[in-house]
Amino acid sequence: MLKALINQRALEMGFDLVGIAPIAAWEDLRFSRQWVERGCGGEMRYLENPKRDDPRRVLPSAKSVICVGLIYNADLPYSIELRSEKREARSNASRSAGATDKGQRTKDKGRARAGARAWISRYAWGVDYHRVMRAKLEKLRAAIEAWAPGVETRVYVDTGPIVERAFARLSGIGWMGKNTCLINESKGSWFFLGVILTSLDLSPDLPAPDRCGSCTRCIEACPTGALVEPYVMDASRCISYFTIELKGSIPEEFRPAIGANVFGCDICQDVCPWNERPSSAVRGPLSVVNSPLRDSGQPTEIGDQGHRPATTEFREFQPMTVELHPAAAERACCDSQPAADNGPRTTNAFHPEIETQHHLAFSLFNPALEVLASLTEGDFRRIFRQSPIKRVKYPGWLRNLCVAMGNSGDAELLPGLRRLREHADPIVREHAEWAIEQLMKAKLPAGKSDSPGALPQI
Repeated sequence: MLKALINQRALEMGFDLVGIAPIAAWEDLRFSRQWVERGCGGEMRYLENPKRDDPRRVLPSAKSVICVGLIYNADLPYSIELRSEKREARSNASRSAGATDKGQRTKDKGRARAGARAWISRYAWGVDYHRVMRAKLEKLRAAIEAWAPGVETRVYVDTGPIVERAFARLSGIGWMGKNTCLINESKGSWFFLGVILTSLDLSPDLPAPDRCGSCTRCIEACPTGALVEPYVMDASRCISYFTIELKGSIPEEFRPAIGANVFGCDICQDVCPWNERPSSAVRGPLSVVNSPLRDSGQPTEIGDQGHRPATTEFREFQPMTVELHPAAAERACCDSQPAADNGPRTTNAFHPEIETQHHLAFSLFNPALEVLASLTEGDFRRIFRQSPIKRVKYPGWLRNLCVAMGNSGDAELLPGLRRLREHADPIVREHAEWAIEQLMKAKLPAGKSDSPGALPQI
């Protein structure tokens, strides 16, 4: 009876998934400890906390774990779809550059220059999920404590010494995918996890069966080879680790593979058949775009059966629209050098940067690198004060932008990079220098800038 009440109330509060796990997740927790001991956690020392080995070290009376999931998947294209668009745009630009009738390039006074773009992981487009999830879980906890006076509880949303995925897997709300994300058969993998440890002895749900089958799309798509084997990620090779968790210099050998990712990475979820988007949802210039491995001979029976991932209209998880102060808008719109060629320039129809009397507004969905690079430290703190992006801090943000700018091939970003080369932070300076070298190589005649063995880019 109490379990049914908990499940019902969780769904009424807006959670999309709910399940009960036993406290005995020993096999999963042992694997997590071994994974850390192998060094797969990189510099994330908090993963070494021994409390993670047993939730009873956090709440000695714990007998059950209530697990919930909340969809954050805004109904917008994936990064792999935009990568396909970028390739098409480059092809069109090459054809235009070779035309004998070279048109005048002009800049629309109502928009910032359309140029190279960045990718921010979709979980970070809106409000910090910790705030949203925690508020909902606290309400659920209050209801449980009202139904069962004297019960002991603890609430966690990716901030304490609890391996949430281990318990979420056992609760039945999803299976562990080969990309190490939890996947739900009807909703996909785009959901946040939260847990309530409780002293209540609730009957556990059954774990979901593994439905990855023989598919290895995620493993093959990872640009840095972070998925070292099915169900095992070496986080110290992951783009999300490099752009969020790592505080120092990003290893140079991985920088080309980071591509346009400036905060996190979605690729291993983008390519998952359980997340495959319907072509009808891809609007505007993207037309019909398939996953990159669709024609590779990989099993596609999941997507072919018409499965579609869940999306959300939850306002807090939609891409934030940022309004810049006049000075920043001036920097973003007017600071670039004139284009070197005379080909046409187009603007992405999904998110034009709109400028009116130098008041610039832009979306965190695939924003222009030039605009992001124009943000001052004050802008950064103001804009991202309620966003997960604040975690990387301003120097880390600039470091990430330098890498993406270096990978962009857009020579018009060179003036901004030359300024960053003079930044007070040595890591920012070093990454700016690297980016300048990459863009200068890209300007060399064809055949002289090839880099054998370079990792793929977004």
